[in-house]
Amino acid sequence: MNVAILGLGVVGMGVYDILLRDVPDIKVKYVMELDQEKTKNLDVIVANHISTILEDDTLDTVIELIGGKRIAYTFVKQALQAKKNVVTANKALISDYFEELTELANENGVILRYEASVGGAINVLDPLLTIAKINHIHKIEGIINGSTNFILSKIFLEDYDLDKALEAARNLGYIETGTNDDLEGFDLLRKINILSMMSYGQYIKEEEIIRVGLDTIPREFYEYVKSKGLTMKYIATSEWKNNQIMVHLEPVIVSQDHFYTKINYEENIVTLYGAYHNKQSFIGQGAGRYPTASAVVYDLLKIKEQDHARLQYKNNFVINKNLNKYRFLVLKNGKFLKTESMTFESLLVDKEIQAFARIDEGAYESI
Repeated sequence: MNVAILGLGVVGMGVYDILLRDVPDIKVKYVMELDQEKTKNLDVIVANHISTILEDDTLDTVIELIGGKRIAYTFVKQALQAKKNVVTANKALISDYFEELTELANENGVILRYEASVGGAINVLDPLLTIAKINHIHKIEGIINGSTNFILSKIFLEDYDLDKALEAARNLGYIETGTNDDLEGFDLLRKINILSMMSYGQYIKEEEIIRVGLDTIPREFYEYVKSKGLTMKYIATSEWKNNQIMVHLEPVIVSQDHFYTKINYEENIVTLYGAYHNKQSFIGQGAGRYPTASAVVYDLLKIKEQDHARLQYKNNFVINKNLNKYRFLVLKNGKFLKTESMTFESLLVDKEIQAFARIDEGAYESI
């Protein structure tokens, strides 16, 4: 099996290393990379144009690890049209262009896989393809961003302030340079969107999802939560209920005995709730070179085995119209208040609110 890697960044080099060391029957024939320092000692063909790769009839699969959406979208679309399988870790690309790329792969009889786009080393999407066909998944919840979970762990377990926690995350490569997608919640939004679409068999637009960024939480908010003996996690929730889909992500205050307090640093958890299995959790490392690269290689092995289930995306449920009500801790006019049951919408339109976080049921009485 011959493959091409587009982009030799952190994950791209991880994929190259794993294939070279452990998967001799998958050959990296081409790479595309602007930084010549990264390619000068590699035993591959360095392609200067995507056409070199797409016109090679011996090439099976294109691995897109460039990141971003503009160039990556063009290359992935061209690869699918050229009847090449595609593997990507690009959650931004998959979340935004899920419908178009899924249908394009089907039309051309090739495989599009993106296991690494959700949860790093956690292989959740492949099991989900099978589970969703028979189990009527009605809820997804989890900590699905290793970067923000690392930052919150530093703040609540090691008493770091936010700036110091951010610096530690950057030094370990958990936060990408030049983007604030993690703290603003876009990374988490894209992951819960991909999981939701696969679970409910429906295409969902990113703008339909309620997003409360972790960057909305000021330093005094963390200190107040700490003073109550509680902790905070950044959680995404998606639920199908009464023919409606509700998807939101926000900081959540939890008690010290909550299970999520055991999921720390770059570790992630995704829990699927279904009609027949009640719930099923997937836990693993959600950030880093080799954890993410291992998920890319997993997809390659599945393509090599020609093991790929397909879902149908034909549903048309209403999204975020009649929202569940939750309890919140609100910072309003410099004062901390805890609310009774309210919707996200009622808080988001209140201009006097500086910050808020959802309060888990077990933590409410401690505030």
